[in-house]
Amino acid sequence: MDALLRELREGPDGIAEYYDTEITAKELTLGSAADRNIQLLGRGIAAQHAVIRQVGSQLMLECKRGELVRLNGRKRAVAKLKVGDLIELAGHKLRIAQPPPGFSVAIELQTNDLVDASAFESAFRTDLAQTWLGKRTMAWTGIVLVMLFGLALPMIVMKVHRAGTDTAAWIPGDKFWNTGPLHQVHQQAIGDRCDTCHQKLFQRVQDAACQECHSTTHDHIIPARLALTELGPTPRCATCHREHNEPQTFLVNRSDSACVDCHGDPEDGFGQIQLDRVLGFGLERHPEFKPHLLTSTTVPAGSGFSYEWKTLVAELDRAAEQSNLKFSHQQHLDPDRVLRRGDSRPMNCGDCHRLESDGEHFTPIKMEDQCAQCHELTFDPTAPDRQLPHGKPREVVLTLQDYFTRKFSDPNAGRLAPRDRRRLPGREQEEETCVGEPFDCAMRSARKEIESQFTRRGCVGCHGVIDTKVANVFDRFQVIPIRFARDYFPANRFDHRSHRIQGKLTGDDACLSCHAARKSEDSSDLMIPGIAKCTECHGDRAAAERVTVQCVSCHEYHPRELDRETEREPGGELAGS
Repeated sequence: MDALLRELREGPDGIAEYYDTEITAKELTLGSAADRNIQLLGRGIAAQHAVIRQVGSQLMLECKRGELVRLNGRKRAVAKLKVGDLIELAGHKLRIAQPPPGFSVAIELQTNDLVDASAFESAFRTDLAQTWLGKRTMAWTGIVLVMLFGLALPMIVMKVHRAGTDTAAWIPGDKFWNTGPLHQVHQQAIGDRCDTCHQKLFQRVQDAACQECHSTTHDHIIPARLALTELGPTPRCATCHREHNEPQTFLVNRSDSACVDCHGDPEDGFGQIQLDRVLGFGLERHPEFKPHLLTSTTVPAGSGFSYEWKTLVAELDRAAEQSNLKFSHQQHLDPDRVLRRGDSRPMNCGDCHRLESDGEHFTPIKMEDQCAQCHELTFDPTAPDRQLPHGKPREVVLTLQDYFTRKFSDPNAGRLAPRDRRRLPGREQEEETCVGEPFDCAMRSARKEIESQFTRRGCVGCHGVIDTKVANVFDRFQVIPIRFARDYFPANRFDHRSHRIQGKLTGDDACLSCHAARKSEDSSDLMIPGIAKCTECHGDRAAAERVTVQCVSCHEYHPRELDRETEREPGGELAGS
C-alpha cells in the first residue's frame, strides 16, 4: 500500500509545521527498532510493537504478542481503524486522516518531545528480555552444552585413545578443542600426542613434563642460592614459554623487561645475594664487566708442593691474569724480533688462537700444536732430533740421564751430524771430555743439563720453576702449572665469529681493535675490553650505525651447566678462551 506520513511539529515561532514522508510497503510497522516504517522511542515501546495493514478497504491494527496501544483512550491489541481514530503510544499520537488522491492511507504523527535521551537505547536489543529467550533457559542450556562438549566428550575421547582402540568417525579428535597450533619444534617432536605434555586431567602442564625432553635445561638460580633470597619458588616453565595461540617467536621470551623487572632493583627480594643494578645495555645502564680469573696457591705436599686452583672475581680495571705463564704478546707480534719458521713472515693472532666450532671459545693452546711451530725442546746441538718431553718434569730428568748415559757409553753416539747447528743459549759448544767412569760422566753432564733447563734456559723460559734444593734430582725441581679460565664471563655468551669483521677492519686489525696485544709485554695483562668499547657499536636502543642488542644477546636465562665458574684443562696445558 501507499501511505502518507505527515509529522506535525511546532516551529520556533510557535506556528505548526509538518513534514511529509511517502511510504510504500505491504504493511506499516511501528516500534523502536531502526528498521520500522514508523520508529517511535520511549518507555514501553517494543522493538516490534505493532503493524497497520490494509485488508481490502479496511485498515487493521495488530499489536505483537504481549504489546498494547491506546485507541481512542482504550487499550487495544487488535482493532479496525477508520478516519479520525487516535492511536497513543508512550506519549506519541498517531491520527488516521483522510488520504489525499494517490494514497490509500494517511497518518498524522505528533511525537512526544518529552522522551528522555535514554529511550534511544530501546532502539537496539541490549537486554535478554528484549528477545524470546529467557535467562533461566539460556543458563541451563549453556551448562548442559559445556558439560557435554567440555567434559563428557573429551573424557570419552581420552579413554578411547588411551585404550588404543579405533576411534569412531563421529568422535572428534584432539584438534576439535585445540586452542591453537604448537611451535614447529614441538609439533615435530610430539605430533598430536597431547598427553605428552598434558599428562593428568584437570591439571596444568607441569615442569616435570617439560624436563623429560629438556633434561639439560637448568633453573635460572640453583636451589641453594634461591634459598638465600626472598624471591619465592621458581616460576613454572609455562609462565614464560607459552604454547598454543601465541606467535611462534614468543615461545622464547626475548624482552629485556623479563630481566630488568628483577635486576633493575636488586635490593628488592634478593636477600643475601648482592647484585649490580641493570637497566639495559649502556654506560649508565649496565655495570662494568667483572672477569672470573683462575688463581693458584701452593700447598706443601711431601718433599714438594701441590697446587690448588680457585676462581677469583675481579674488577676489570684491576684484574690481572695469574696463569703462571711467562709470555709477551708484544714480542711475538713484532716482525723485527719474531718471524714464523718456514716462511719468515710475521706472526698473526690466528697462528695460535684458533676458533672452536661454537664460534665462542678458542681451542686450548698446547705446546705441541702452537708453540712447537717455532720453539724446539732440543738440548744438545750434536743431536738436533732429540727433544725433551713437555709437561712432565720427571721424564725430562730420565730423558737427559738416558741420553748422556748412551752418549758417554758409545763414542759414536754424540758425533755431530754434517749440518749446521744452532747455538743453544747458556750451553758451551765444545764436548765435555770424560774423566773417570763413563756412567759418572753421564750423570754429571745430565745433572748439569737438568739444572740448566730448570734454572737458566729451557723450561724456565716460559714456566715458573720451584727449586726445592732436595738431594734427589727427581724431586728437586717442580714446574708451576699454567692454566687459564675457559670462560672469563661464565654467565655470558660472546660470539667471536661474528666479530671477526669490525667495520672495515678484518684479520689481526679486527682482533687488535679490541685486544691491546701489541702493547702487552707480560702475560698478566688481561686484555679484555670494558663496556665502553662494546657501546661503540652496540646499544639497547636503535641508533644509526649501532647494532641493537638485548639481554639475551649476551646472557642466558638458563645456565648451560649448574656450575660453570671454572672449566679447567688437565695437566699444565694452556686452557685459553
